[in-house]
Amino acid sequence: MAAPVEILSRLLWIRDAAALPDQALADQLGLDLKALTALVQARPERFSESLVFHLTAEERQKIPQAPVLAFTEAGTALLTGLLADQEPALLKLLPAFAEARRVLTAQAELAARLMLLEQKVDVILKALQGEGEEEGQPERPIGFVQENLPKGLKARQRAPKKG
Repeated sequence: MAAPVEILSRLLWIRDAAALPDQALADQLGLDLKALTALVQARPERFSESLVFHLTAEERQKIPQAPVLAFTEAGTALLTGLLADQEPALLKLLPAFAEARRVLTAQAELAARLMLLEQKVDVILKALQGEGEEEGQPERPIGFVQENLPKGLKARQRAPKKG
């Protein structure tokens, strides 16, 4: 039986789910690929498209060794009832799916945290570079400024009074 790391390396991310290619699953169970495919085709009502993907030609081109089927965690677990003699081997595969889910969740959380940090750094850099200010806005003078005084008022107040 392969180590969990070897199983993890063979998992694919297809249609927003971790899936094990048919050949990799057959290898892990010691089955012939044709026997595994025949088992799925004999029970189409049990193996819905959400459990076992029939890969499209486009998906097959992107994947090395071009599998025809890809089994999700639930699809793999469903095989335990159909292959009683392979149950121990199947039960060793399920933790690999759980580990893949944990790794992908952690990666998504890190990506979200990184994006938030990048946004904060951008705001700080713009503030430091003065990009946040509107162009054409006059600089504000330092100190107290009264802008609405009548013109010449200060001059009249300073003029010496006669008499």
